Amino acid sequence: IGITDTGTELTHSDLTNQIAYNTADPIGGGDDDNDGFVDNYRGWDVGMNDNDPTWEGNPHGVHVSGCSSAQVNNNNGVAGSGYNCKFLPVKIADASGALTASYQGITYAADHGCSVINCSWGGTGGGSFGQQIVDYATNNQDALVVAAAGNNSADQAFFPAAFDRVFSVASTGSNDMKSSFSNYNYSVDVTAPGTNINATWTGNSYTQSSGT
Repeated sequence: IGITDTGTELTHSDLTNQIAYNTADPIGGGDDDNDGFVDNYRGWDVGMNDNDPTWEGNPHGVHVSGCSSAQVNNNNGVAGSGYNCKFLPVKIADASGALTASYQGITYAADHGCSVINCSWGGTGGGSFGQQIVDYATNNQDALVVAAAGNNSADQAFFPAAFDRVFSVASTGSNDMKSSFSNYNYSVDVTAPGTNINATWTGNSYTQSSGT
């Protein structure tokens, strides 16, 4: 599962064993697997163009990583909904945490073997560039792009979720009703729990957060 987000916490005790390590390119100063990325052993920071996908500025990606892939059956913290799926950290943010390379992150994840690419981000503006990236990931690399329907409590097309061939996810609460913040739109494909979800956080901790 490719987690395109603000980065993760590589040393978190519930995440470190779940990273999809690229053993063909161990850290040593060279591009051992000849993929154009030097030492991309633990994912990649597309936003800063380096091999360290550790979060900066905004820890949102730490929580998302745990929702997806926190280690199961380890008597520790929480269990990711992906059960035993490994995750590839793909940081798409700059040093402030602003998402500056979002769609480029989808391409990186697709090119590096991710069957599912998670996009817990987006906006109301869509266009041909984003659709072309999704088409490439889906048609050329056989990946499923999964994206947030948005948290604006509106009947709203939110992108990339509203693009063709993207699996759009809205949020429900513990009562199985739509979360108050969740967008709704004809482009939504499924709802899933998104209110007060307990998952990994910075400093080897856990916190509750809500969102689509």
